[in-house]
Amino acid sequence: MPKQSSNVTKDRSSKKLNPTITVALIALVGTLATALFSSPVIVAWLQRMPASPAQATPPSSSSVDSGNTVETPLTPLVSVVTSGDEECLTQYFADIDSAKRINIEVGAYAQDFYLSGEELASNDFVGPMGIKFTQNGKMIAALSFLFFPDSELFKITSIVDSKCQPISEYSNTSNSGDPNAVENSDDLQFQLPEGTFVLSFQFSGTDFIRFGFRPLR
Repeated sequence: MPKQSSNVTKDRSSKKLNPTITVALIALVGTLATALFSSPVIVAWLQRMPASPAQATPPSSSSVDSGNTVETPLTPLVSVVTSGDEECLTQYFADIDSAKRINIEVGAYAQDFYLSGEELASNDFVGPMGIKFTQNGKMIAALSFLFFPDSELFKITSIVDSKCQPISEYSNTSNSGDPNAVENSDDLQFQLPEGTFVLSFQFSGTDFIRFGFRPLR
């Protein structure tokens, strides 16, 4: 029986790995791995593998807040088209009632604007009144005036271009007197960057004013 116990102990001891063998195995695995990843075939295969897409991060600008740098995403610049003529017209026509505003397109020969009998009878003058002149729908000028029905006189108070800048070059081509005093059936001529234009005034004698607006040829 003692001999049998000794044999079992020897069998268990023989199953333990020799440290020298373990070190040799680790070295062998390392050598194989180095040789494997150094192989040109393996390197070429790894280079063909698609890289995982990187998430795009918006560009940012740094700003300092209480001594700390804060990354602020840049907002893309967007070109916004605005109608500058309408903005300046709002200010130009601020004192003119919307019912007294007229739009006249270049080429209009006989555009009528009707007045109420009450305002013609009860007031010395009608106005202020405003005219927006357009060419192909785009504003090129604006004018404000007062109308004196008893005198059949149109009194020009101002003329501006498409940017609401005052126009100084205008005249009454039917009368060499005051260019701001346009009598019935007279023509007012003024110069714009778009050309020279003529505005005609004609009071019907009853309840409407007839306008004509044409380019000077």
